[in-house]
Amino acid sequence: MNHQDQQFLIKLAHQAGELAHSHADKLQIEGKADGSLVTDADREVEQLIRTGLGQRWPSDVIVGEEMAGSADTDTDNAWYIDPIDGTHNFIGGLPLWAICIGRCSEAVPTAGVIHSPALGLTWTGFQGQGAYLNGAPVSVPDCKEIVRSDMIAFTTEAARDLHLDLPHSQRNLGSAALHCGYLTTGAFKACLFSNWLLWDVVPGLAIAAEAGAIAYNLAGESITDFAGFAARDRHEPIVLAAASCCELVAAHTTQLRRPS
Repeated sequence: MNHQDQQFLIKLAHQAGELAHSHADKLQIEGKADGSLVTDADREVEQLIRTGLGQRWPSDVIVGEEMAGSADTDTDNAWYIDPIDGTHNFIGGLPLWAICIGRCSEAVPTAGVIHSPALGLTWTGFQGQGAYLNGAPVSVPDCKEIVRSDMIAFTTEAARDLHLDLPHSQRNLGSAALHCGYLTTGAFKACLFSNWLLWDVVPGLAIAAEAGAIAYNLAGESITDFAGFAARDRHEPIVLAAASCCELVAAHTTQLRRPS
């Protein structure tokens, strides 16, 4: 992906953030079938991003959280959008939410932008070009052991479904994307995901991979591509961490319950 395309994506994410902010004081909120919430801002932000991507890459597939449609990552190029990751935080006035745009090319996450307007943070990662936070390079530090003071990020589902038998300090920001972002700064030593969907992980995995992280399943197998994963199906747990500790965390993580 060339520099102009990268700048287009970053600008699109910032435009989406401005649109979300414009709704903050007058949200229309609805419940979804899975018990989560959606707002008019989520839908309008997704439509803005879909329109922008469709005009720039008309032959690519576009899949988002809030609008109908699905695609397998077997598709040559597919975009995955979480218009507001951390909707509950957004509704409650917490700054822990983000605009997420990710691309898979031949089943591999190759581009990601995570823009957190309220925090003033933008993570980017493009295949072969490194990972950046607000334009400065970031990398996941080595971590050969986990100690009690090390923070491990669990999504809500992971906290319910998984047990990590290592000393650690568990955290949940309410945004899977921000978990991935803060992994690249060293704030988190690992991220655990359960019951994830493609728009939850593709943007963050693209960025984290460029920062030096790898993804494992609980069998200790590296996940290098997502061929055959359907966008709206829920999937098995993932551990995301530096290569030096990913296998360690995966080996000490037990699945307590399966996705429903």
